[in-house]
Amino acid sequence: MLSQKRIAFLLFIMGMCLGHYSFSQTTFQDTVPQFNAEVFKDSLRKLAPKEFTGVFLQKYKQHPKKASVCLRYIKDEMLQSEDLLTQFWGNYALAHWHHNQLNFEKSLLYVDKLYKIAVELKDNDLILSSLINRGNFYFKFGNYKESMEFNLEALELAKASNNVKRELAILLNLALIKLETNDNVGAIELLDKILIVINDGTVGELINLKIKVYVALIKGYIKVENYPKARIYCEKTIKLSRDNNYKEYEFYGLSFLGTIERFYENYSKAHELLDESLIIAQEIKTVTTEIPLIYFEKGKVFYKEKKFQKAIHILLKAGTLMQQNKLDFIKLEETYALLAKSYNEIGNTKNSIKYYEKANEAYKKNDERQGSISVDIIKKYDLQSLKEELNKAEQKTEKTRTVLYISAFLGFFVVIGLIYFYKKREKDNQQKFIALLQSLEEEKQKSKVGVQKEVFKKEAPKESISKKKISTELASKEVEIIDETKIKLLKKLQSFEDKEQFLSKNSSLNEVAKKLKTNTSYLSKLVNAHKGKSFTAYITDLRVNYAIRRLKEDKRFRSYTIDSIAREIGFNRSESFSRAFKNKTGLYPSYYIKNLENQNIT
Repeated sequence: MLSQKRIAFLLFIMGMCLGHYSFSQTTFQDTVPQFNAEVFKDSLRKLAPKEFTGVFLQKYKQHPKKASVCLRYIKDEMLQSEDLLTQFWGNYALAHWHHNQLNFEKSLLYVDKLYKIAVELKDNDLILSSLINRGNFYFKFGNYKESMEFNLEALELAKASNNVKRELAILLNLALIKLETNDNVGAIELLDKILIVINDGTVGELINLKIKVYVALIKGYIKVENYPKARIYCEKTIKLSRDNNYKEYEFYGLSFLGTIERFYENYSKAHELLDESLIIAQEIKTVTTEIPLIYFEKGKVFYKEKKFQKAIHILLKAGTLMQQNKLDFIKLEETYALLAKSYNEIGNTKNSIKYYEKANEAYKKNDERQGSISVDIIKKYDLQSLKEELNKAEQKTEKTRTVLYISAFLGFFVVIGLIYFYKKREKDNQQKFIALLQSLEEEKQKSKVGVQKEVFKKEAPKESISKKKISTELASKEVEIIDETKIKLLKKLQSFEDKEQFLSKNSSLNEVAKKLKTNTSYLSKLVNAHKGKSFTAYITDLRVNYAIRRLKEDKRFRSYTIDSIAREIGFNRSESFSRAFKNKTGLYPSYYIKNLENQNIT
């Protein structure tokens, strides 16, 4: 017993000595057994701002207590410092912290501050770094137009400073934007050019950049359905990643290879590869945001295997995570569409319709985003590249000058083509506008004829009139028994339209069913059968038609803002109204109002 006590005492003394020695050998407080926030903060002050930021982002952000102290230190001391360089690295740390936490607005706020400080410091290297960060952050959260602007500005600066490595990285970013806007062939061509420079070896090994180019090429070749090429780059990515212990890129190689196996209908192999990539994503954290995309891919495999219940289960998880992360808007649209198909396969019509509508809404948003950006890429990137080539050609031989003239001639036709495109679009919009006015006039005339007919019908029994009207509506539909309940509900629905009750914000299916004293299921089926559309589409169409008529007839109403008009007719947001108006007429409400004013229509 005594010897045991002696051994325990000796072990205690040795532990104290070793602990003291360990602490004395480091300026950090990491090795102190009991975490002390103040001691830890003092150790942070000994680090240079740039060094601190590197340590924080690579090490301390995974430790909740240390991360909390670091964040307080950044906000209380680094951001309040009079030294601009200290402020720069403080904002850099917070921008990346919030980016990793998926705090969209805050990450962009700090990355924008980063750029302003770099400009104030007049440090070209920091300006270039902040521009690239801005481009990457805006791209990550789906703001492709802004991302392109920042990358083009960075590209110009990188070329001016002859920074080839940065130039290649920026060109990769531009290729990724091209992929997102469906310029897949253009993206692949640009990526091939980057790869030629990397393989040349004149700017160093650049393994990290090389793997990123491989991953982008995989995506590009999958999108153009060149699966053999995509498989080659998957295998190259996996090999290079394993040779250099880049687990993140191994994840991409495996997941894309799983997608390719699905295309070849090797479903078991596809599941195996996707599950392997999922394990990596859950381990390394840096690709956590990609997890819903793996769920989506597995959902597609289950759907192909006709395992619809499993497909629905995993696709719902994918959709929820995509919404939480606010990332990959294209895949969200595809997820909803696949959910709609899966529900349809198991006979769940209600959920099938629900997700078809969600997919349609996501499609419209994506279409707007991609359409506006594609035009900008043509104008900003491709024409800028042409201009640079022409400037170089100007300094060369007579033969090169001939190329310049030809290029200028072609450039002239490109400009003429763009002008023709915009003129044609304006002409198309004018035709849509005129057709819309004509349809309003025809509707007005039909209304007058209808009133005259009503005068002659007054002596006819009300029941007979109702049945005749409804039988006309049903002429093009399947034969069905017309009962008194349906006749009464159709008359109530007509009264609902005549009294313009659809302008109320309380016009949901549930609210209207209460007003008409019926149940939601019956009302929904009736609207589907007799109006040929869902209840939501029916209310939206009534509101848009009302807006079209009133804007033409009421000059004062035209003076309202789009937001005020939207709220006046029952929409909660101006964006919803503008989208609905565009879907119905092919025009935006602002264009319609402007043309009404120009023609002085009252």
